[in-house]
Amino acid sequence: MGLNEGKSNSEFEFYPYRYFAAEGFLPGFNFPRLPVRAYIPTEDGGEFISRPRTVALREFAPSNIVYYEGSKFMVAKTKVPVSGIDSQYKRVSVCFNCGYFHEGNFRDTCENCDAAIKNDRYENIAKLTRVLPMETAIARRRERITCDEEERLKYGYNVTTHFRYDSQKQESATVQSVEGTPLLRLTYGATAKIWRINRGLKKNIDERGFKLDTKTGFWGDPRNEQATESLHTEVNLMVNDTCNILVIEPLSVPVENSEAFIATLQYTLETAIQAVYKLEADELDSERLGEGKYLLFWEAAEGGAGVLSQLLEKPEAFQKIANAALDICHFNQPKESCVQACYECLLSYRNQFDHALINRHYIKPLLDQLLASKVVGNFEGMSREERYQQLLQQTDPNSNFERVVLQEIYQRGYKLPDAAQELIPLANCKPDFIYKTNAAIAIFCDGSVHDSPDKRRQDQIERDNLRYNTGYTVLTLRHDQDWEAKLSILASL
Repeated sequence: MGLNEGKSNSEFEFYPYRYFAAEGFLPGFNFPRLPVRAYIPTEDGGEFISRPRTVALREFAPSNIVYYEGSKFMVAKTKVPVSGIDSQYKRVSVCFNCGYFHEGNFRDTCENCDAAIKNDRYENIAKLTRVLPMETAIARRRERITCDEEERLKYGYNVTTHFRYDSQKQESATVQSVEGTPLLRLTYGATAKIWRINRGLKKNIDERGFKLDTKTGFWGDPRNEQATESLHTEVNLMVNDTCNILVIEPLSVPVENSEAFIATLQYTLETAIQAVYKLEADELDSERLGEGKYLLFWEAAEGGAGVLSQLLEKPEAFQKIANAALDICHFNQPKESCVQACYECLLSYRNQFDHALINRHYIKPLLDQLLASKVVGNFEGMSREERYQQLLQQTDPNSNFERVVLQEIYQRGYKLPDAAQELIPLANCKPDFIYKTNAAIAIFCDGSVHDSPDKRRQDQIERDNLRYNTGYTVLTLRHDQDWEAKLSILASL
């Protein structure tokens, strides 16, 4: 008999490899993000089914109907941790102006945009006291559902999306027209966090969130009078993810048809980026935030595609995107049957709820401007001292040698690097500093952690790969050698 044969499936809820990957003990193996699981009772003892976290937030939400092997099950319960549900609650403040997420003590103003934190126009609460990270769901068999339940469920759940930049991993730039007029403001965040909060059924306008018996884990109204003491109301479910994000703020939104303009721009940019960088539909996703003022794009593929950062690095990036967008939207080769949009350009199953808004003609003037645009990094308007301080913040906090090298470059008056700790996707390599303009130079600052023979061999392979695949000049500075003399190569930049 095999090791696992004859054991209940419930014994295998814990996966060691996924746990070690999530905790960082298995770096680089690209294990799938931990899904949310639901327990389905069966005649054989029960089965666990898994869904990606963003899908599970709706599919395994309280009272939702799950179909499994021809039977209907209703999500009735959540797993109760040993420490109790009360210890799992998060207090959060969310900004509905830009979508930023704040955890902990309530805030009155947004840390990202300085706007007042207040409820949105749909009366979604900005300050939440009972936000529960989603745990394993437990379903029970249902032979039939009532008309009231079906009516509420068919409208779905009210889910809001929020984000937060990782510390010191934020870059910004502006897309300017040929006349120098700002068109788009870009903010890129590496390994940022995205939160999604399920605030309850859309049809339940009289009550917010969900009801939860914190002792038993059952959702909904209590089954006996004694349970009322442990019944919590206005409980919101939450999942989070870590990925590379790009926030785009259009700076010239027309007053008329503004909502349709933003929605059309969202799907046009998403489709064009996928076309230019050869991405599949599930590798890049987007959403409108801040009541339509901001567009959030994120790399949805495992490990990220390394695409969004390139939109800030290359001055001509949005020229290529605009050209692809004009072709996708049938402006280069007109299609008579496409009036506002069609399934060959912008419409898809995923954006079916926005079909009434999407109109390719609204964004034609902006695309024409983007054809001759350029991306200008915001550091170009900084003083040398400000740029130096910004680069210091971007260095590896565990490497003092990097900061020593940067200080030497600064004090000699050499041109400062264009970026620090930036991944070069073509070589899957992250130099400590890189120069992109005038000369392509990648600088590696090797402290004592690079002294071992194995580490040196690994470094050599990575840097040879960078040199051969990208054409970068590799400059290696070792802490135990005369690295100051090697810096003279930067004098000519």
